[in-house]
Amino acid sequence: MIKRVTGLFGLLALTCATAFGQLPDNLPLRIKVGVYNIGHFNQGRLGGFQGEGKMMRAELFRWKSWIAQQGLDIFAVNEWNTYFDKDSTVNAAAELLKPFYQNVYFGKENRWIYNGIATNYSLTNIRQEKWDGDYYAVLGDLKIGDKIITIISSHIPWQKEWHNSSMDALLAELKKHEYFICMGDMNAVDKVQLKFKEAGFNMANGDAQGWFATAAGTNAAEGRVGAVPNRSIDNIVTSSNIKIMNVSAPFTHLNDLDHLPILADLIVTW
Repeated sequence: MIKRVTGLFGLLALTCATAFGQLPDNLPLRIKVGVYNIGHFNQGRLGGFQGEGKMMRAELFRWKSWIAQQGLDIFAVNEWNTYFDKDSTVNAAAELLKPFYQNVYFGKENRWIYNGIATNYSLTNIRQEKWDGDYYAVLGDLKIGDKIITIISSHIPWQKEWHNSSMDALLAELKKHEYFICMGDMNAVDKVQLKFKEAGFNMANGDAQGWFATAAGTNAAEGRVGAVPNRSIDNIVTSSNIKIMNVSAPFTHLNDLDHLPILADLIVTW
């Protein structure tokens, strides 16, 4: 009986390995992704969550629960904070990402800008592309068969003197890759975001499913809800061979006074 079971497992493993090896040739790959401008766990202000004691532990648990519930294959973050709390007692990546993700890749921690990628895939060739000011993208390569999908977590400056040149630099970078998934805070008005479409790329926010307002704090301050023009500043952009489905920008009850996340299902075609 043991030999028979072992043989069945061996056959199954061989079948899976063969299918995986053939994946780039004939099978689409489904990846669930999301990006969230975390806002330093403090609604877009520096310093980490400001509560203490039981309040801090409860908020930490709410963040951990939300991340777990999404079940994302690739989770990109902007405005991360090394420590979750203002007293710097809780390492945020260890508490919130490591329980669910084998691999966590971060770029340089600047005062406001700190981008990362959490995934159970293994990424190689981790690197940074610098935009203006302290803004940048962190990139890593996901190898599937003989193809490479470049995974990108980016943050584009909102400042007028830096914004256009940084967007142009991002567009130039994306054009280098046959397959890419770029997630981040674009800080761009609608017509600027449409440059991704003009370049032949797909995008979650502002494409087939319409616009999703993610600058939630600005909307709330103006007494607005819904897809208000020029409030859809966070996005997921892909190469034309990666289809985007099931887009959402849910309220999380975590950082809703600053940003909402963008979540989507991606279908990679070869």
